[in-house]
Amino acid sequence: MALSGADEAKAPRQSVAIVGTGLAGLTTAYLLHNDDRRRYDADELSFDSASVAVRNERTGNVERVDLPMRAGAGGYYANLMRMYDYLDVPLHPVRFLFVFAKALASSASTSASSPLSEAARPEDAGSAPGSYFVHASNLHKTPPPWPRGRGVVAHVFEILFLIVCQLWFSAACFLVPPVAGDEHDGETLAEYLERVWLPQRYVSHYLLPLMSSVSTCDHAEMLAFPASDVVNYKRLSHGQQHYAVCGGVHQVQSRLVRGVRDIRLGCRVVSIEADSKEAGDGVLVRWQAGTGDVAEERFDRVVLAVSPDVAARIFRPLSMALGKMPTKWVESSVLSPRPGAFSVAHDGVPESCAHHGDDKAPSQVITFRSVFGDGARSEALHAMPGGVLVSTLPLGAAEDKAILKTAGFTRTLRTPASRAATQRVMGGKPASDGHAHWVNGEDGVWVAGSWCWDGMVLLEGCVVSAMRVADDLGVRIPWR
Repeated sequence: MALSGADEAKAPRQSVAIVGTGLAGLTTAYLLHNDDRRRYDADELSFDSASVAVRNERTGNVERVDLPMRAGAGGYYANLMRMYDYLDVPLHPVRFLFVFAKALASSASTSASSPLSEAARPEDAGSAPGSYFVHASNLHKTPPPWPRGRGVVAHVFEILFLIVCQLWFSAACFLVPPVAGDEHDGETLAEYLERVWLPQRYVSHYLLPLMSSVSTCDHAEMLAFPASDVVNYKRLSHGQQHYAVCGGVHQVQSRLVRGVRDIRLGCRVVSIEADSKEAGDGVLVRWQAGTGDVAEERFDRVVLAVSPDVAARIFRPLSMALGKMPTKWVESSVLSPRPGAFSVAHDGVPESCAHHGDDKAPSQVITFRSVFGDGARSEALHAMPGGVLVSTLPLGAAEDKAILKTAGFTRTLRTPASRAATQRVMGGKPASDGHAHWVNGEDGVWVAGSWCWDGMVLLEGCVVSAMRVADDLGVRIPWR
């Protein structure tokens, strides 16, 4: 949590409390703090809790690794990329080799010392146990590496099958719009894929491992997403080059928090109250630092840059609108491929970027290990250029000696019903039951976050929702 109070020596500036420690809160704080007319005191911090500096014990190089990786591209991430450009955030292009593999019983647990670590190099992609295809993003490597154990005839037929299916899926996304429906029965991804007759094997073995890894959820949860989320994502990201922040997301943090002063970390917000006007102007925020007493303070505005379950818990008007919005806990870990090969570096140690070698855009291998049937899901095992592995949604427990750091976060899931609830809260869709409902900005309270827009729950939503708060408060957005 970060709180900001107005500077009483100057005036009359409005005080804003920004609750949350993600990109949405950082961006909101940056925009309000840099208001041209200097009407707001608003400060925020911390997008770096989900990254770690890792030292290569052989070379001594220290690289910043994000958990999980965060990449963006023009098109779908248009506002994010504009913000990065305005802030002069250094980016590097990222090329991927996507390895699709069936998780074998013999490799059920994630271990950095398993044969998977030997398949982390681009030249060895496809040698992972159970691999059945390797795809090069943007077709940068043609032909892509051959999966181990697949015969020539079978592989040629697989390539032809995928060419047809990929063209089929792309054409459907551009030519066949999803059915809108009512707020609770809008078309799901499962219904859309069935309607466009996309072959089931392509869906289960290729589309779902990739998209569920993007959304960090299992296959069934991905199929329950609104079809419009995936269709729009495909339309806007089609053929676009992906980029990652050079040196990790702390580069973004360092630029967004320049000039901030009033920062209060390690605080737990107990409640937000804005329903009692007789008690005084503004919004009452109660919070607790550690195990200390509950403190309280009034602010002119409050921005809840948190997950919907937290927003519903601490701000009562949101309990009915967001209380049933589906979420899940997701973990991502940095793994050392060999015991003792890597270690966590201390803060302040000079860091390098593995993308500044001879090849400025080396291919990175991401292996999607999937279990199919009931409970189908995929683990994404990302081999970083520096040599460490990042495992997200692991299928099994990694060896303790392989884990360098584990980070967890709440992932907001999407369904037609939760999409409708979000649209109502953001003010874009009325309630069908005729009852009054809370709308963003009412009572001097706003919500922001990756889920606060009509799209995939990704970083673009953080920036878009922060820009919307700024618009509502009359603050100019410099990168627009």
